[in-house]
Amino acid sequence: MKGRIVVCKEYNRPFEIEEYDVPDPEPGAVVLRMTQAGVCGSDLHAWRGDMVNMPLPPTGRVMGHEGTGMIDKLGAGVSTDSLGKPLAEGDRVVYYAVFPCYRCHLCLRGDTNWCVNRAYPTAGIHPYFTGTYADYLYLPPRHPVFKVPDELPDELLGPLNCAMGTVTQGLMRADAGEGQYVVIQGAGGLGLHATAMAKDMGVDRVIVLDRLQGRLELAEEFGADHTINIEEYNTRETRVARVRELTNGQGADVVMELVGLAELMAEGLQMLSNGGTFVEIGDIVPGREVSIDPSTLLSGKNILGSRMYRPSLMPKLLDFLVRTQDKLPFHKIVSHKFPLDQVNEAFAQSEWHQRETQVTRAMLVP
Repeated sequence: MKGRIVVCKEYNRPFEIEEYDVPDPEPGAVVLRMTQAGVCGSDLHAWRGDMVNMPLPPTGRVMGHEGTGMIDKLGAGVSTDSLGKPLAEGDRVVYYAVFPCYRCHLCLRGDTNWCVNRAYPTAGIHPYFTGTYADYLYLPPRHPVFKVPDELPDELLGPLNCAMGTVTQGLMRADAGEGQYVVIQGAGGLGLHATAMAKDMGVDRVIVLDRLQGRLELAEEFGADHTINIEEYNTRETRVARVRELTNGQGADVVMELVGLAELMAEGLQMLSNGGTFVEIGDIVPGREVSIDPSTLLSGKNILGSRMYRPSLMPKLLDFLVRTQDKLPFHKIVSHKFPLDQVNEAFAQSEWHQRETQVTRAMLVP
């Protein structure tokens, strides 16, 4: 049996689709049949060529990390998920989107999302199916996997193991909670989930910035108390002043950067109250620089980086979706679906940099 994978062979060029034999799982491993895979902002960075400072392997990079699927084959010895719930072929599951080494000093202390040996998967190397833009995904032995509750529909699951997990981890690291003001830079898939999670944590006021009005309106449906269209407030000074106005003059307790633009760090620091925390999540591209005034940090302002999440968070996210699926419009986050062989069209339509797009989150559906 063969399956397809999507490969980035060269930046600024269309992705290619390759076929490989689907391997049988080794003992302890699991093979998933992918049902949906999200077009994440980090993948867009690769597609548009932002990551030229990260050389591609000679055979190319396997694309995709966000998504969900169903059990196709269970390796010997696998009969339950990571919580002990029985697993069988055909069961819907979500999996940990990070593939750490489990041996470095960070993995050993539980910070697998910061694994120093984590690398983007190389195409053409067994077990081949190491990215989610594919018909199948190979989960190595002992990889965290969780059975999906029956009451959750498929359309809510795709963004859970990247967008939702990543922003939740960032909010938790920043100690976001009751009585606070939180500013979210960007109302894409990450920003919408961050809005929902911040309100669920008891944040008093959530302020969301974006230039796409449709996304801002959706942010309000997810609980945003105020939105700022950066086309209207089109300078740093006016945006900072507006945030100050909306936070009773004191500034935000937490600012989250979810766009991937380095210059937003300097702007976000100006939006913070003394003692506030700037959370950098979106700017994954190496080599970019930004100028800040370090004296502003003397008033207790913090800069905190956060990447992905710990796997123990995933069951809590599933419970959150069960609890809120009838209260929040999660079904609206995935706005477009594309078959796998239209991956380049999915990326072209999802592109937001210097253009308008109607896409909030696109999903590839093999």
